[in-house]
Amino acid sequence: MPALLDLDDPRCAEGGIAGGKAAALSVARASGLPVLPGLVVTAPASRGHMQLGVQALARRGSGGARLEVSAASLDDDLIETLLKEARALGDVLVVRSSSVLEAATEWSGAFTSYLDIRPEEVGQAVRGCWASAFGVATLDRYAAAGIEPGSADMAVLIQPAAQPKFGGTARLEGGEMVITAVAGSPAPLVQGWEPGARARLSAEGKASGPAIDLMGGELVAEVTNLLRQAHSSMGSTGCEWVVVDDEIVLLQLTQTIPAARPPVRVNSTALPAGPAGEIGRLVRRYPGPLGEALVLPWALGDPASFLDPVGPLGASPSDAFREAIEQAAELTAEVWSRRPRDAADAARQALASLRGPDPSWDELTRLSRPDPERATGVLARLATVRAALAEAGAVTWPEVGWHFKPDEIGEILAGKPAIKRPRIGYDRWEPFDAAVVMAEGTPAHGTPAAPGIGRGKLCWIGGPEDLTDFRPRDVVVAPYPTPYLAALLWDAAGVATIGGGPAAHLFESARALAIPAICGVRLEEALGTSPDEASGAFALALDGSSGTLYVTDW
Repeated sequence: MPALLDLDDPRCAEGGIAGGKAAALSVARASGLPVLPGLVVTAPASRGHMQLGVQALARRGSGGARLEVSAASLDDDLIETLLKEARALGDVLVVRSSSVLEAATEWSGAFTSYLDIRPEEVGQAVRGCWASAFGVATLDRYAAAGIEPGSADMAVLIQPAAQPKFGGTARLEGGEMVITAVAGSPAPLVQGWEPGARARLSAEGKASGPAIDLMGGELVAEVTNLLRQAHSSMGSTGCEWVVVDDEIVLLQLTQTIPAARPPVRVNSTALPAGPAGEIGRLVRRYPGPLGEALVLPWALGDPASFLDPVGPLGASPSDAFREAIEQAAELTAEVWSRRPRDAADAARQALASLRGPDPSWDELTRLSRPDPERATGVLARLATVRAALAEAGAVTWPEVGWHFKPDEIGEILAGKPAIKRPRIGYDRWEPFDAAVVMAEGTPAHGTPAAPGIGRGKLCWIGGPEDLTDFRPRDVVVAPYPTPYLAALLWDAAGVATIGGGPAAHLFESARALAIPAICGVRLEEALGTSPDEASGAFALALDGSSGTLYVTDW
């Protein structure tokens, strides 16, 4: 396989050769869509530098890996050919990453591109694109997605630089088209710094929105027609574009296929405020399979009395776990006034009903209260178990232990090697508790950025230094939708930003991962304080389809 191909070479249509970004543009150009000419340093050509980066990463960390990849020379023949062909493209060029991963939109904005590059600088820019595979934020994404660093080849796309009058994105939302535009380069828009001007075009062709005032209805219609052509011929659902000399040029084509999520039923008006709020707080405190198996069945008898944290006992984790199982079963039998097996079945049915579209509350009002001393003993024993999971390396934070199944915990405590669980994943109680927060909470309004319903603890990420504050299933709140937040999406319950707009790469990733998101939301009034001061103290529920966020105490 040649290390350098013309973008018009049919082999560039293959993602394994040209990477996701360049392959899509090669197909579009062959289909007659307006794409600039280009060169592709093929993905297999990156393997030597990727292996070098992996070795340097083990020795010197992220910074050392990037330095060594950037400094390692290219093949002499490739340098000579690259310089010659790059000069033929023009005096000022753009050098863009095209990883094989970039066929999937959850990797939007993960890798580096270089603007305004002279032909003699192209070789260094190519190495810079490869080096970006070892950046801190990219390594965090790899870890979240379970991908080994350096395992994904990266092609590099080289094209003439454009001086755009306007730039922006377009994407299909059902039968409608949403266009977001800015004057000049679209870079500030997709990097999350600018909200842009939007226009929405219905399936019937009716258009409205300030983007029309910015760039004119004719250009908006042309962008719409180009994406519809790309959708018809290639399945594309989104694009990045610029206007150069009053002509539209496509810079990128994407196809977003959202991750599968269970259907969400949220009907906050059907919940009785008092009991629903108590149980909502209960399932926040004791989430996951462990909480549902060993706490919720008996705590339903008095849900408001067991919300304060309980510390661990000075006991053997294995003994504590065995005793917690036994005592939880006894408590459940007493609360439900039935034999242990029948009580467990009744509790399971009641919990399933609460999660359903028509929850039943009558039976819960007839339950007995659990003995406080024995209930506290169960919680203390489970705190001992969760601390042991953290000590064994199965979790980073003890609270994540709630999301293990009891039989998994038993195996770890029995000595089975623990594999750290990097993600928790979607919790089936989230829709119920989202409905509770929506019913009780104070609303704040913003712009829809990614559809869906999410619920979690507010986690303020004011900058990269705050990333370690994030816990799985938190709702990320940040000043702007910038790329360093992307690694959190794999296990966030939702994202809300103060600035930026829906065209940001971060929200493209959120839509692909089915993470609800809102932008342009002002939270101070709903919180009664600043978001950074409120971090960790409030529950948030967000509706990414309507752009509404609800706030209540955690």
